[in-house]
Amino acid sequence: MKCNACGVDAYIDSTEVVFEGDKSPDTETKAYYNQHFVCRNPACPNNGKEIGTLLIPIK
Repeated sequence: MKCNACGVDAYIDSTEVVFEGDKSPDTETKAYYNQHFVCRNPACPNNGKEIGTLLIPIK
C-alpha cells in the first residue's frame, strides 16, 4: 500500500485475525488477516500515522 500524500510504500504496523459469519451455524465462517499500514516517509505529514487497512483471506 502506498501513502496517498507522498506515494511512498507504507509498512505493516500490526496484523490481527478477524472472523466473519461465526455467529450462526447457518453461515460459513471466514477468517482474514487485517493488516494496518503506516506511512514511513519522515518528510510526509502522514509519517507514523495509519493510512489504511487491508483484509487478506486466510484459506
